[in-house]
Amino acid sequence: MISLNHVLAGTAIALAVKEPLLIAPLAFLSHFVLDAIPHFSYEWPGWKFRTLWAIDAVASSIAILVLATFQPSLAFAVIVGGFCAELPDVFWLYERLVVKGESSFWYFKFHRVIQWSETRRGLFYELGYLIVLISINLWLARAS
Repeated sequence: MISLNHVLAGTAIALAVKEPLLIAPLAFLSHFVLDAIPHFSYEWPGWKFRTLWAIDAVASSIAILVLATFQPSLAFAVIVGGFCAELPDVFWLYERLVVKGESSFWYFKFHRVIQWSETRRGLFYELGYLIVLISINLWLARAS
């Protein structure tokens, strides 16, 4: 799942729940729910993983900043939601940089297993999720 979709799920949770102590665990868990549905794999002909990841990271950061600016009274909640929703993927850095291979730790095994459908075709699903998540965020931001 692209980071932007995870972040937008987390910000939507923040805008709906508005309580940082609840937002953090809900946003964190939302990550695994999204990873369990078909999604994109960051593999695209002619594009490098790092390039796609960097574009996604910038878009995710912009989304958090825009929503936090649009709803200043909920800025902290939005930042918590966006960050916690993407946090499970940040842990992959440990596996890539420290372990330098596949870790046998249960968390990484679980995170790999739930991603049963990660393909290029998943980009079309991701675009659908993106449209829905943007719509939900805009609706919640206006209602708050």
